[in-house]
Amino acid sequence: MNVSLNASQCVADSFAELPAIFDAYCSIGKWKEPVNPDFYGHDVESLLEEMDHKAVTDALVHHSISRLSHPVDGNKQLARTIELQPRLHLCWALLSKASREYNDFEAYIDEAVRQGVRCFVVFPRWQANPFGHDTSLREFVRAGTFHLLEERRLPVFLDFATRPAGTQDDTDWEALRFLLERHPLLPVIVCECRLRGGSRLLPGVMDDHPNLHIETSGLWNYMALEQIAWEWGAERLIYGSRSPWRSVGLALGMVTMARLTSKQKACILGGNIKRLLEAAL
Repeated sequence: MNVSLNASQCVADSFAELPAIFDAYCSIGKWKEPVNPDFYGHDVESLLEEMDHKAVTDALVHHSISRLSHPVDGNKQLARTIELQPRLHLCWALLSKASREYNDFEAYIDEAVRQGVRCFVVFPRWQANPFGHDTSLREFVRAGTFHLLEERRLPVFLDFATRPAGTQDDTDWEALRFLLERHPLLPVIVCECRLRGGSRLLPGVMDDHPNLHIETSGLWNYMALEQIAWEWGAERLIYGSRSPWRSVGLALGMVTMARLTSKQKACILGGNIKRLLEAAL
């Protein structure tokens, strides 16, 4: 994207007080590979410690088992693990309705909502095993997986990454369009480890589909975050850290040091995801 500035866009100010920070994209549980030497992923204590250190008030969490093994198993483990942690909120992973791995898919979604789930994540990457589910987003859509979620306005995170870290431009933009065209009322949040070449495809999709949002941890390019806020509004950006694979401090700094107003930053850091979750039925 071409970055050109005018005077109104150059305005940036300091927070009178720190806004509530809501990390919309992080995981708990051990991974097959170490994130750092002798560290294979967060448990509850280490995640809360990291949140406290960075003044993060709340986090949406999915479980590593949901990606490495099976979403149903990972979702059960997640519910047990964070049951007594009011700052940690459930984000359940899903497979396609057509996979025949749910006895009753609609009943499964109903049960998730009863347990307090207000958003879901899918990993629709073909031949990404063990870091994806060897499926495709088009198959999710064709099977009607998102109909009930759209009816209830339940946000869906899409992570196409072949690995949780160290990749870039994994998003299948044509499949994403296929989803957005068929579900215009479904809040969709795209996650990338790094959005680089995809920034040439992003503008057209953002123009055509106002229900598309971008999680911020992959916006490494120079002023990419600001450009999205200026072109389509800060309301289209959702703060996420991708922790433990990305630094929470780095992800926060990308927003807090951006050339945006404190009101825009507050929306990105927590206001937007809270609005989407509160609108879910």
